[in-house]
This record gives sequence, C-alpha cells and structure tokens, in this order.
Amino acid sequence: MESRHLTVRIREWLSQNAAAAVLVILFAVIHIFSQFAGDAVYLFGNTGRIALDGEYYRWVTCLFLHNNLRHLLTNAVTLLAVSSLLDHILKNRQTVFIFLAGGILSEIAYSAVSTDPAYEIGASGGIFALLACLAACCLRFPECFRLRWYRPDVLILPVYFVFANSSVTAFLVHMFGFAAGIILGFILVLAGFVRQT
Repeated sequence: MESRHLTVRIREWLSQNAAAAVLVILFAVIHIFSQFAGDAVYLFGNTGRIALDGEYYRWVTCLFLHNNLRHLLTNAVTLLAVSSLLDHILKNRQTVFIFLAGGILSEIAYSAVSTDPAYEIGASGGIFALLACLAACCLRFPECFRLRWYRPDVLILPVYFVFANSSVTAFLVHMFGFAAGIILGFILVLAGFVRQT
C-alpha cells in the first residue's frame, strides 16, 4: 500500500515537472555526446562578443552544454528543485519558455558586454530566470509559498545562488538571467498567464 502511494506521488510529480525532467535528460544526452566531440564546446558554446562572430545559434546551444559532470549535476538538481517549487503555478510549457527565453536573453546581454574569450556554457542563465520567476510569483501569490525551510528543494536554491557565482563570467550570465526572469515573470503574472491553483 505504501509503495503504491509513493508510485502515485512520483507519477504526479513527473507529470507536473515533465518539462524540467525532459530538459535534464537532454542535458545528460548532449553531455555524453559532447564528450566524444572534442570541439562541441568551441563550436556551440562561447557567447562572448569576440568569439560569437555572427554565430547567433550559440545563444541557444550553449544552454545545453556543460563543462563536466559536476556542472551538469548541479544544474540538473537545481532545475528540478526550482521546477518543483513552481509546479503549482507554472505549466510545463511556461517553464520551458522562461528557461529558454531567460537563458537566451542572458547570453545576448553577456555577448553585448563581454570581451572574455573564455568558453561560456551551461543552463544557469535559464535556471536563474526561473529563480527570478519564482521570486515574482512569491510576491504575487505569497500564500502559495508558505514552505517549510528544511524542504530539500527549498534548501538547494540559496546554496546554488551563492556557490554558482564562481567567476565574473558566471556572475554576469546569472544576473542577466535573473533580470530576464523577473521581467518575464511579472509579464506572465500581470497578463494572467500565471495563476494560483
């Protein structure tokens, strides 16, 4: 009986967080393939202004590349955590929209200000956009977010927020993603696309 109840809960969670789960699977598959293609990061990452050289597809492709397994796992766990906190507010398609739009906008902004030739890759611009959307939703629907502080998905977010900013490049991309997420979140809330359920 107990295992049956757990199975139902897992299925319910997966249906509510399908977008995040699919994104994590994509991250993993692309990471495996990128290990066999030595130039993947060079060809599909690096959105600095000097390296971009008109290859604007990188603003999208860089969101799915990761430096190493730790980078991938950190982003995957955080994406699942923020998705689980937003699953009663955002639909799966809205989660994907904010992740992609916020991530792309963060990379465009980074390209505009960066002269760093370092390889900028990772999903964190989109994840920070979702974190900002969570903040916007908390302001609009505070009664929905009376969460116990010791929940794992709640504890993960401040740790990620602090430790993900390990370089100036990371900080810039994350803050641009956060700014994009605040704007997107408030637009969705004010337009009535995001509702308390």
